[in-house]
Amino acid sequence: MRKKHLSTRGAASDGVARLESSSFDPFVGTWYDLTPNNNDGEDHTGGGWPFFDGVGDYILAPPPYVKGGVGEPPPLPITADLTAATVEAWCKPSGFAATMRAVSLHSAASLNSLSLGVRNTGLLFFQVNNTIRADGLSPLVVGTWAHIVCVAATGSAPILYINGVDDTGVASSSAYPYSPSQIGVGATLYSAAPATSQPFHGDIDTIRIYDRVLTPDEVLANYNAGKAAHP
Repeated sequence: MRKKHLSTRGAASDGVARLESSSFDPFVGTWYDLTPNNNDGEDHTGGGWPFFDGVGDYILAPPPYVKGGVGEPPPLPITADLTAATVEAWCKPSGFAATMRAVSLHSAASLNSLSLGVRNTGLLFFQVNNTIRADGLSPLVVGTWAHIVCVAATGSAPILYINGVDDTGVASSSAYPYSPSQIGVGATLYSAAPATSQPFHGDIDTIRIYDRVLTPDEVLANYNAGKAAHP
């Protein structure tokens, strides 16, 4: 099995997981976590990652619903008293169909989740469990790469960013009293088996998950570091 790594890193620390198209191994359908945390994942797109056709495509890390089995990565290193998180990705929607999930932190055993997604209007949203906690102001553009980020901390309203700029509209604070064990990309994924509802249509790349809040300067630095690769 070949394992690829980038030679350069963004300005902000790598956090809990960093998943990029350059780490994808097409021979085994697996991408590799570029942080030391070993949250490798499986590609279920039926083709070369990172395109999602909106029909059952998704990516999941650690490998689907395995909790530290022999030869498998452990659950995400995020504790049950999670008080802060940042979810970040580059995405290029091919269209807007109802609600689309881009990246989620979630539990395999319950409906608990933190998710960054896109509405049918093209606006970003951030959801905690079944409650929307932040809505964006500016729609994404079909066929155009955008750097999307949400930072959230207990007791504070989440902040949404597009291309390094604060794009937060209405937002409300929330607590995060559970332990996310998996990263889902491209669909709603939780419970005893993958449920590929609310699929994403388009490309998703350069996913970063942090168990802390990035500063505005760090968000902007990550956007500047990645924009040349996402023209």
